[in-house]
Amino acid sequence: MSDNPVPGFRNPDAFEVLPNARLSPTARDVFDILQARQEPCGVVRIRQTDVAKRLDISQAAVSRAVGQLKDKGLLDGRHRQGSVLIHPLFASYESLPHMLNHLSDPETFVWPLNFPTGDIRPPRASDARTDTGFDPNPDPDGGEDAPAPEARPALRLAG
Repeated sequence: MSDNPVPGFRNPDAFEVLPNARLSPTARDVFDILQARQEPCGVVRIRQTDVAKRLDISQAAVSRAVGQLKDKGLLDGRHRQGSVLIHPLFASYESLPHMLNHLSDPETFVWPLNFPTGDIRPPRASDARTDTGFDPNPDPDGGEDAPAPEARPALRLAG
């Protein structure tokens, strides 16, 4: 665990939409570790090897999870090795005024999130046939009854 106290204020509205990001379980675990280890305003100084050791997973798995977090916009992809920056809306702050001052500061870079932030979470599983022209309820003849099959001839055993 970190020796530094974790800042005490987080934006609860941001965490309500976090399930919409559809993070993998590993990415969510990595994000939780980063949340716990951050300095005020979202700077996290930690190596992927330390995260891998803490979660007992490979460094490659941590790297994939960090990539997913960057793709979703939860982490800034422009930081140097050894540190990451959590999105300002998901960062921790000393207080509500500290958060409001940081977010309104013209020097604060607030990049876009790449997942829906609405009130309703998108569906969990998507149909792989979406946008392929596949009609799950085909009705080629406009609802008319299908023709009856032709009668098959009776078969006899040769004997």
